[in-house]
Amino acid sequence: MSRLIFPAVLAITIAGISSAEAVTIHGTVCTDNRNVREAETCLQQALKDADSELKKKYAAVAALLGTNDRKEALARSQRTWGAYVAETCDGLVKPATKESRIGRADVLSCRTELTIERTNDLDRMFYVALHD
Repeated sequence: MSRLIFPAVLAITIAGISSAEAVTIHGTVCTDNRNVREAETCLQQALKDADSELKKKYAAVAALLGTNDRKEALARSQRTWGAYVAETCDGLVKPATKESRIGRADVLSCRTELTIERTNDLDRMFYVALHD
């Protein structure tokens, strides 16, 4: 389980988020599990929470863009990011673990971490407009 913890903590550290946010996210990266089944349940909820936050951030950014061309560029960027996540998490992690329970937990962890990173990236790219 420790291999799930380190990348998530590293992602949080690199993202440079506040300590209050880190506590919230730290609680969702599923660091205190007794077994793999518990980790999977936790990671499923963490991914659901991360997806929800990403949708909110995406909607806020899209509302700022104004023109349809700019909104379509954001939509293309989001689709490209989705393909990257699928290739990275489902395409690379899953074959290496041959569908084991640990493999499913790894895929969930990967998807969660990349979703949190995407949300933070959108916030950083449009920080001034979003926080004015």
